[in-house]
Amino acid sequence: MLRALLVAWAISFALSFPVMAHDHAAMAQAAPSGASLFNLPSHWTDQNGHALTLRDLAGKKSVVAMGYTSCPDICPLIVANMAAIEKAAQGRGLRFVFVTLDPKGDTPEKLKAYAEAHGLDPADWTLLAGNDKAVRDLAAVLGVRYRANGEGGFDHSALLTLLNENGEVVYQKPDMQVDPADFVAHVPH
Repeated sequence: MLRALLVAWAISFALSFPVMAHDHAAMAQAAPSGASLFNLPSHWTDQNGHALTLRDLAGKKSVVAMGYTSCPDICPLIVANMAAIEKAAQGRGLRFVFVTLDPKGDTPEKLKAYAEAHGLDPADWTLLAGNDKAVRDLAAVLGVRYRANGEGGFDHSALLTLLNENGEVVYQKPDMQVDPADFVAHVPH
């Protein structure tokens, strides 16, 4: 029963977002919903091979994005934007969470190597892989659209999401024109 309620909640929350076109068309800024992503009943593995749930991320504001490590174009831009936000947000207590859309290809070892290659500080960055259902459920709730592209990768929307300490969406930036200072201005005090 609880699972059915959570799935219904996730679907209704996801439907509140407009569909993103393949060309990464703009999405309206999300308003706080009062619904926490931390209620999703999914299990994840981080870049160090540790098992966790989204609830384990509670207590700290987070910038969340979805992508995959072998992406040749938009994912490196997503991570670069997150790193620029990290630099602009020094002292604001943000965590950065990169969730793979390719849980079969992005093993913990591969996620860790990706983090090291991009200079992502493990004290502030968490890279996650989950099973296909966990990825689909989280993508639906965040409003991230993705599909296999037939070439071993994925077409997907570029979306940065800011969560408060309770896992509620407080701001989303839907394209790659990110002004780090503007994004940081949306961080709750």
